Amino acid sequence: MALSWHPYLAELLRQDYGDRLIIEEEVSLGDMPLRADLLLIRRAPDMSLPFPFSLLGERTLVEYKSPDDAATHEDLVRLEIYGLLYAQREGLASRQELTLWLLASHFRRQVSRRDGAYLSEAQAMGSGVRLGRVDGFPTCLIDLSQLPIASEALPLLLVAKGPQERALVTFLVEHFEAYPQHLRWLQELHVQQLREVLAMKKLTAEQIGLDYEALLALIGEERALDLIDREHILDNLLRRQGEQWLREQLERRTQPPEAPQQ
Repeated sequence: MALSWHPYLAELLRQDYGDRLIIEEEVSLGDMPLRADLLLIRRAPDMSLPFPFSLLGERTLVEYKSPDDAATHEDLVRLEIYGLLYAQREGLASRQELTLWLLASHFRRQVSRRDGAYLSEAQAMGSGVRLGRVDGFPTCLIDLSQLPIASEALPLLLVAKGPQERALVTFLVEHFEAYPQHLRWLQELHVQQLREVLAMKKLTAEQIGLDYEALLALIGEERALDLIDREHILDNLLRRQGEQWLREQLERRTQPPEAPQQ
C-alpha cells in the first residue's frame, strides 16, 4: 500500500509551527473539483520565522509532491491556476498578497518555461530554494532534498527523500534527546534508513527512546506490516528456527479446519 505523505506534512507543520501558522488542508478553490494541498496563514504577519519559512507570505498556497513523484511544468501551471482562483475568490487587491510554494524531492528539467508558467526574476535564496514571480505571484520552488539539515526545517526534511535522507536520520539519532517528537516519525517515513543507521551505530531502538509497541498501537497492524522488511524477517526465521520448522508452520496454517464432531 502506497504511503500518503500529504497528511504527514500537515501534521508536522502543526507540531512545529502550529503556534505561528494556521494550516488548512485540501483547500477548495471554487465550483470546479480543484483543491490546493495546503494553505498556510501567518497568525502574526510581523512575527519572524526561520528559513525557509521566512519566505512565506501572509497567505501561502502550497503544492507538495511526495518523494516518489517529481515536480513538473504542469505542477507549476496548476499552482498558478490555484493562485488565480484563490485570489479571485478572496477578492485580493494584488497578487503580491498571495505567495505560492512548490515543494518536491525531485524537479524535472524546465519546470519553469517562458511559453507557460514562468518563474521570472528568479534568484537563489539558499541551498535548494529559488524565489521569483509567476504571473505576479511571489513564488518559491523548494527542492526538499537540497535543504540543509537544520532543526527549523525538520517538518519539510521529514517528508523528503534523496541525498539528504541518511544525513537527516543520522542527525536525529545522534540528537535523539533533543528531538523526541521528530524521531518517532522516522519509524513511519524513513524506516529503512533508521534501521541502517541504528545498525551502523550499534544502537537499539529502545536506547534512543523509540517504543515499537506504542507505534503499533498508533498506526495499526496493517500499516506496521507495510513497514516490515519481509525478506529480512524471513531470513531471520530461517536462521533461528530452520527450514523444517518454517515448513511445518506453513503446512499447519494451510490445512483446512477440522469438521466439528457430531
